[in-house]
Amino acid sequence: MKNMIKILLAAVLIVACGCQEEEILTQNSDQIVVVTADAGVHSFGVTTPGEWSVTMDEASKEWCEFVGPAYGKGVGAFSVKYDENKFDGVRRGLRRQAVFTVITGDQFTSITIYFRQSGITPKLEFREKSYTFAHNSLENVLTINTNLSVFEAADIQYSVAGEWITESRITPNGTEIVVINTANESEEVERTATAEISYTDSWGDTFSATTKIVQSTKPIIPEMFEPVKPGEDDDEL
Repeated sequence: MKNMIKILLAAVLIVACGCQEEEILTQNSDQIVVVTADAGVHSFGVTTPGEWSVTMDEASKEWCEFVGPAYGKGVGAFSVKYDENKFDGVRRGLRRQAVFTVITGDQFTSITIYFRQSGITPKLEFREKSYTFAHNSLENVLTINTNLSVFEAADIQYSVAGEWITESRITPNGTEIVVINTANESEEVERTATAEISYTDSWGDTFSATTKIVQSTKPIIPEMFEPVKPGEDDDEL
């Protein structure tokens, strides 16, 4: 029979201000825990008939660390110390997530804890609701407003849909999409396309935006007539 782990969330939570909160919540499935952007220490209680241990993924180690032993037997606990989530001059202090895995000594049972820290909500939008291209323009720029750093911008997904669009690319900092297109030779029909951007943050939420692209028609050039020389069309007397 598989051993059962019981995680008591959060047995002790000590935040930077020195406040202390206690909460008892017994569950036997994967968990989501949300803390504020302040630095602090969060403790988890563990109950299992045998040995247990806890690990965290490599990305979590950038801002989390275990305080004391991360293993035990029977009833026990482990604590996680975490940094303040703030703009450090490079990253924007966006909300983030660490992943802890508690597993029994026999490797049969495990629980994943998604440890989420509040922060800035990702922003991703086109600067304009629609863009108009000149009929003869072959390269255009769609400007993006975002609070993502160049690190997070690398995960922005984008697409530009339109038969007359031949190529598109997003800049490394995620602030522009460069669109390459053909000229519109029609004097009657505008051409349209759609651009979409999206970003999924560490909490698993997706933020997206779309914009419409319109390419103008070719201007109608008035017909040119050869000027009439004076006297050529005079009526004969």
